[in-house]
Amino acid sequence: MQDYRGFSNIPKTASSEAYSSFSENEVSGNKNLQNLLILQNQTVAVLERDLRSTIAFPRTIPRPLRERIAEVLTLEILFGQPYEIKDSARFIGTFGAFYPILLTLRSSKPWPKLRKIAKKSRGAGIASLKILLPLVYEIMERFSDSSTSISGIEYLKELDAGMNKLLKQFEEILKETFLIWGNNLFVEFSGRNGQEKRNSVEFALTEAVLAFMQTDGYQELLERVMEGLYRRMNEFVSEMEENLELFDTLALLFPQRNWSYSVKELKKEPFYVQLKMLKNYSTFFEKSPDLRKIVDFIGKREFDPPSDRIRLSPFGKDRIQTVCFSDSIDNLLPMEAAKLLNPTLKKKFYADMLEGKLLSYQLLGKHYTGPPHIKPRGPMIVLVDTSGSMHGAPQTLAKAAVLAMAKRMLSQQRDMKVILFASTSQHLEIELSSRKKMSEKFLNFLLYTFGGGTDFNTALASGLKSLKEKDFQGADLLFITDGKSEVSDELVLARWEEAKKKYNAKVYSLIVGSRGAGGLSAISDYTYFVEMEPDSKGSGGFVRLIEYREQKAACPDEAGN
Repeated sequence: MQDYRGFSNIPKTASSEAYSSFSENEVSGNKNLQNLLILQNQTVAVLERDLRSTIAFPRTIPRPLRERIAEVLTLEILFGQPYEIKDSARFIGTFGAFYPILLTLRSSKPWPKLRKIAKKSRGAGIASLKILLPLVYEIMERFSDSSTSISGIEYLKELDAGMNKLLKQFEEILKETFLIWGNNLFVEFSGRNGQEKRNSVEFALTEAVLAFMQTDGYQELLERVMEGLYRRMNEFVSEMEENLELFDTLALLFPQRNWSYSVKELKKEPFYVQLKMLKNYSTFFEKSPDLRKIVDFIGKREFDPPSDRIRLSPFGKDRIQTVCFSDSIDNLLPMEAAKLLNPTLKKKFYADMLEGKLLSYQLLGKHYTGPPHIKPRGPMIVLVDTSGSMHGAPQTLAKAAVLAMAKRMLSQQRDMKVILFASTSQHLEIELSSRKKMSEKFLNFLLYTFGGGTDFNTALASGLKSLKEKDFQGADLLFITDGKSEVSDELVLARWEEAKKKYNAKVYSLIVGSRGAGGLSAISDYTYFVEMEPDSKGSGGFVRLIEYREQKAACPDEAGN
């Protein structure tokens, strides 16, 4: 990598001279070169933002080399891009004893597991690097003479004579590595004599490292050296495999939090009880295919802009406006196409096409006229019925659906508001947006016990008020309720219809355990009726879709009757 921006103190011997993560064929084209630059910038961003504190921790290893080692491991684990070491001698001249350590890591059992975890979760990949990098640094420092910790011989017990000899050889190449790094030979040598001296030192180190790697038993020694590292990595992999989704959700809810990604550490957190509930509702959602289908349909809807930004335009093609002359064969009238069956009229057809006199449909349609930077997908407002009738299995379904929507919206960087409603006096709003993240209140909602009456009118009024806010204009609304109430305020209903047209909002209703929507069908574009099948313990086992209704737009003649 040549552009390190914030890492201005990195030596001028660019890593691309010694090794490359791409083969020459891959970077030959402009597209592959662009991909290389993108990967380079992404790596720099990770080193500067996510791994800065890990790299900056004071050590015997000079800061520039800590950064270079972090770069190698970041590309290997986080981006799944193995380093192709084109010139081993040059690589060793830069990294010294890190070369055999890297090769040993690559062939270890935890390595593919770490890369697999990182592929599933970027956050988990960064967490693995935060654990792995200090361990690698500590190994190199412990087995060098410059280390202040216990010596390698004291650290590794019960070594036979052959292993002791190998250990001393390993310590010697580490000593030479630290000597080069400590003297800063990369940047201090200048001129012809300095270059020759540098080449001589690098050559001697390269010869020593390669001699060590050609000695029988060196691999077994390094395996012994890294036993503690492997053990910690295996523990991390086990924790991640069991709690990967939980950590991903935490990263979305608390993006600025520097999570340790350790279950033991998380148990010390004040909201660990909420985290357990988080996992329970995530598991419940994943086990309910019908619920997943509903949430996927709602979450994938493209953003429709407000009505004042929509015009009829030739750019839209969903409406026949009139019949006109053209030279296009895409929208021909059937009578024009029939000419092609008659040899005489066929010549007339081609003559009309050349003159632009073919009878064709003129198509128009809705076309968005607003600025191009509008989000392709819009925000979401979720209104959750927390009345007493929702207690039990419906409560579980409601929380699981809201959690699933929150994860989807946050991962897509879309704003979301959750409005909890029951009686007129029970009302709470939780916002998860770019401006405000009420994450702890959202976790508390997962522990909230539903109770009280139901008032749809207040809920509709709250949703209408939110729809007028700047961040939530054009938002879709999702009602989750058992439908055991009625919408009685005609003024609110009328305002709702106006708002839906003005902001082009869609309303979804998820009705739990009932065939009646309590008046919500009148304003809902999509209504889902589901029931809960209890498991052996009496709690909600899975969700079954029992009915689905889509509100059809009335024809002009029907609306007039």
